[in-house]
Amino acid sequence: MPDTLDSSSIHMGSLVCKMVENHLQCIDLHTQEKKHISIDDIVCILPDSSQNQIGYRVLFLQTDSECQRDHARLESIQVASLPSKLLSRYLCTELPHHLNSRRDQKVDIHVVISTLSGTGLAKSIFQNALEPFLFHLGLTDYNVHETQSTHTIMELARLTFLARAKAGVSQTIILLSGDGGLVDLIDVFYNSAETAFVLPNIALIPTGTGNAMANSTGLLSHSTSAFTTLLQGKPVPIPSFSANFSPGARYTTDEGRGRATIGTTPKVYGAVVVSWGIHASLVADSDTAEYRKFGADRFKMAAKELLFPSSGAETHEYNGEIALFKLDQRGKPYVSVIEHSKHMYVLAVLVSSLESNFLISPQSIPLDGQLRLVHFGPIPPEEAMRLMGLAYQGGQHVHEKAVTYTQVEGLRIDFHEADEKWRRVCVDGKIIVVEQGGWVEVRKEPRRLLNLITCVS
Repeated sequence: MPDTLDSSSIHMGSLVCKMVENHLQCIDLHTQEKKHISIDDIVCILPDSSQNQIGYRVLFLQTDSECQRDHARLESIQVASLPSKLLSRYLCTELPHHLNSRRDQKVDIHVVISTLSGTGLAKSIFQNALEPFLFHLGLTDYNVHETQSTHTIMELARLTFLARAKAGVSQTIILLSGDGGLVDLIDVFYNSAETAFVLPNIALIPTGTGNAMANSTGLLSHSTSAFTTLLQGKPVPIPSFSANFSPGARYTTDEGRGRATIGTTPKVYGAVVVSWGIHASLVADSDTAEYRKFGADRFKMAAKELLFPSSGAETHEYNGEIALFKLDQRGKPYVSVIEHSKHMYVLAVLVSSLESNFLISPQSIPLDGQLRLVHFGPIPPEEAMRLMGLAYQGGQHVHEKAVTYTQVEGLRIDFHEADEKWRRVCVDGKIIVVEQGGWVEVRKEPRRLLNLITCVS
């Protein structure tokens, strides 16, 4: 039976609406124009008084049939009444603390638009969906920052966000970005000598390619998820890891052609993944303007070229020694060395999914801080493709005999590669080239200096 509203319809002006199964069905009595709103497309319902009538304003995301989430636009309708079931799920009568703009409990709100993220749709998502959403919530006192280069977010973090945090100011940073923007914030805050500050809250609106953090915390489970999380979520500390490198390690820049220093004692922080082997190589090789046109498919394309080189060369076997730092059943630390020196896939991860449906670590729980290793040695390229394909089938790869899947406290890799192409390490999408004879040592980071707004408990 359909859930009807006030004898199957409600009125405000010329608009008549009724509930039919999982849709709000509306018709304009003047134009006869019809609108069907899926209940799952509703972002929130706000109390609304108009034309001396007390009613509600329904905010929802409208997507054209051919368009994806990135092209959705926020729309609204006014109605006189709604069923209690709908109100209990979506009604917002007051803003959460992290969006509080009242003078007595004021929170600085910043919107960061990463124009270079993913396929470059962050600005349109802001204009078409986020900006009108904030307006309907009564939020107009916020700062908008549009990135001008790959360094903009780090500069903002150093000059504004970190300085305000040290001054004791509560901040909410609405970040329209992929994992790269988040790791830029992490890098600045964890490299600060001072840690006595108010933890900023990060509200992630995912606009990247892989969006590992967003996929792992449910922000992409539906087109409305990031917006409903902004309203209904709570701040949860973000776990992270540190990756210490040998002195000659350098960042790659300019699509791999340039190099940049990391620091006098190279140390990089991350919250998603650190890898070597096929994963790091495919991330590095696909980080070009040409590859980025293909969105997430760029990873599969780069992987195919690495496993089946068009030159006809053999698939590379990555040479190095790997030591795992673990805890025994009594919590005592010990070191376990992987026996073989040849490897193909080496990845330590804090999240469950690296992209949509790519469940690399099925045992990972969002933001639980557990670091897990996924590893396999040299195998035929067809078998490697099969194993990686199983990650798209609910993480079935971890049950394969060739795959090592285990919880670790950290790991160390000593590289035995002559060609620097095979000494590239990926940390949350950033590529670091290690010098010949160099190493990297990864450890879970005990500090948690940023919060993520999330609905995961």
